[in-house]
Amino acid sequence: MRAMLGSGREVTRWTWTALLWCGALGCSAEPAMAVVVDAGVVDPGPDSLPCDVQAVIAERCASCHATPAKAFAPMALLARSDFQRASTVEPQRSVGQRSLARLEDAASPMPPASEPPMPEAERALLTEWLEAGMPAGTCGSLPAGPAPTTCASGSFWSEASGTGASMAPGLACRSCHLVEAPHVAYFFMGTVFPTLHEADGCEARLREPSSVKVEILDMEDQVRLTLVPNSAGNFTSTTLQPSFPMPYRARLVGPEGTSRRMSTPQSNGDCNTCHTEQGAQHAPGRIQLP
Repeated sequence: MRAMLGSGREVTRWTWTALLWCGALGCSAEPAMAVVVDAGVVDPGPDSLPCDVQAVIAERCASCHATPAKAFAPMALLARSDFQRASTVEPQRSVGQRSLARLEDAASPMPPASEPPMPEAERALLTEWLEAGMPAGTCGSLPAGPAPTTCASGSFWSEASGTGASMAPGLACRSCHLVEAPHVAYFFMGTVFPTLHEADGCEARLREPSSVKVEILDMEDQVRLTLVPNSAGNFTSTTLQPSFPMPYRARLVGPEGTSRRMSTPQSNGDCNTCHTEQGAQHAPGRIQLP
């Protein structure tokens, strides 16, 4: 089913199809446009994910395995070719094979223990695709570069809305207060959003804010402070300095009891300095409901 070239090189059936498409579209027929592989070399095929696999990766992987990578993730996982590459940890295995092992590794799981558990249906789908050798699909790759900024509520705070506890969601509250109003520059301040890349000033409009908890943990994982956001998503402590030794970790508990836990100890309580629209200092983005 393959046409052999006199030089000992061969063109796969996929390549002939691509050339026919190119001719129909009026593309250049220069030899450089053809995908030619040496005999014995496997053509990796289209760099396109199956639609259902792409949806799982977008929801469970791409927030950290992005371009650029976030939260200390070692590489992007946005395209089929990202999974096909050789692992830098185990070069004899592909990134996809390593991913499969991590999905089944209770001691070092992926997604990490800091994230909500992956639903079994999604885990089974991703596992089946990886075990099958990562076959190509028809939904392309996830976009690289900065994620689109959104506002799920469609409502933005403005100065006309007032300067109370619901002001300026998403902005670095304490940094501003230290300059403009030091007497209310509380140590822990931030905003909880429903999605990861909400715009500055977007009102979170949480449906059940009283059921959301931001728990501040000490280094022994003891809850030292529990903060509840308001409807705009803003939360704040009531003291200018912490009442226990730094550093700390935070755990966000959603209305249904699922949680997301910070993995890296912090000493800065101005949460939105890292949890920006695109994420800074290795944060993947906003403080997002689990």
